[in-house]
Amino acid sequence: MPFLNNGETHASGIKNECDIVNYMITHPENLITKELEKTHNSSITEWVHEGGTKQKKDASFKLTSGEIFGISIKNHDGKTKSGSFDWENTTCGVPEELKNKIIEFKKKYSNTPVNSILRSELADIFSLYLDNLSSDSVSVLLDKIYQAEPDTKYIIINHKKLNELILVNKSNLDEYFNATHKHHYILKSTPKAKTSRQIWIKTPDGNEINTNLRVRLLLNNGITALLGQSEKNKSASPCLKIQQDNILGFIAKCIGKIIIKY
Repeated sequence: MPFLNNGETHASGIKNECDIVNYMITHPENLITKELEKTHNSSITEWVHEGGTKQKKDASFKLTSGEIFGISIKNHDGKTKSGSFDWENTTCGVPEELKNKIIEFKKKYSNTPVNSILRSELADIFSLYLDNLSSDSVSVLLDKIYQAEPDTKYIIINHKKLNELILVNKSNLDEYFNATHKHHYILKSTPKAKTSRQIWIKTPDGNEINTNLRVRLLLNNGITALLGQSEKNKSASPCLKIQQDNILGFIAKCIGKIIIKY
């Protein structure tokens, strides 16, 4: 199966999703399909590539019962020890105050060539916001990911270096994402990372737990697009990302995972 191994561009990501769906169609006896059929006590009649640009659902499968379930597809190229991928990338939830500051920044520097000074000033704006991001705000962001699209119950991680597809249930996100746990989140900065913070949990007894999640705040199309200096994109907006760090650690903790070689 010709899975791509040359980066995470949108085009290659879509191609990779299509390849995974094609694998499921052409290898109906694979363990992932069999596990899904066993779980739902029904045969899979169809696999479809959905495309997850506006939704969590990158692919779906249909059962003889008529039910349709979504699958979110994540990639781990294995080029770094642990790697990362995004759970969420959204312009929703960005406060108006920050949007206005970005508009002011755009007006101030619209005719100024992009340089390191401008990049640093923009990073400082985002950093200040992250410094004031409350536990409740983090909880809302994470819970939104967990509660979104209830029919998308499964995640397939493509571990490209090992040629493995790993099926995990979305329930594995419950521990850190589900707001019902009423976690108190704290954010920790890391060297040279002005525009992101590690997400930790502080327990009532004072212990701190690294969730291996990270919140990022940045422009969706970059500073050159914001200032009208990009040929490819003519605008840019601030967006929030929730990123999974330490993918291998996340996979290791998942309960009930199914792994197949391709």
